[in-house]
Amino acid sequence: MDGESWEAVTGAVQAMHLQADAAAALEEVAAQAQRCLPEFEHVSVSAIDPDQSMRTLAATSETAASLDKLQFNAGRGPCVEAIVGDEIVTVRHAVDEQRWPTYIGEAVALGLRSQLCVRIPGVARTAHGLNFYSTSQDDIDPGSIGVAEHFAVHAGIALGRARQEEQLRTAIGTRTLIGTAIGLLMERFGMSQAHAFDHLVRVSSTENRKLRLVAADLVAAKEQSLHAARGRSATRL
Repeated sequence: MDGESWEAVTGAVQAMHLQADAAAALEEVAAQAQRCLPEFEHVSVSAIDPDQSMRTLAATSETAASLDKLQFNAGRGPCVEAIVGDEIVTVRHAVDEQRWPTYIGEAVALGLRSQLCVRIPGVARTAHGLNFYSTSQDDIDPGSIGVAEHFAVHAGIALGRARQEEQLRTAIGTRTLIGTAIGLLMERFGMSQAHAFDHLVRVSSTENRKLRLVAADLVAAKEQSLHAARGRSATRL
């Protein structure tokens, strides 16, 4: 990787790490990947879930999303092979490519001329792939393969970090919500903290609903009651 490419990847990694959640990080991964390897006009991040369903998580263009979909529909293709096989898959001179005939025929009709796919490592449960599509060049610079592989490693780190932070924020928010609901029950019914929590758990079990949702409904009902009381007070005035 030359100095210019290294500088581009370094800047891209910093931008990815600044994202507040996984969805934003995915969009940034696709955008920065395209900036780092501009010979590929279309970039996507795709995924294969544990149930083997496939989806596009982020794409820099409709063309990238469409090329992903062709491979998902066929159940085969470079990005599928890269994700499942944990390898780098390249397609040079797509018009002459003999592998994946169903996909390639349709992809060439959409303008595909070359393709590079790399698995994003280190992301738990769902397997992710970084897909580069060119509609202007038939060949792939060997240096671009190294840049894509290096970028994918850092993309995995950024995505993992974003997901951890997102989960932490969700956990903190859930604890705060449940704490508020417990406080309301203690105030309304004179319950102890333990009894109020047990009540929420029983409702959750009886109604087969998550504890967070039971607490959210209780807090929402209290807020609606306060809002109605303020409305009645304003009307009397």
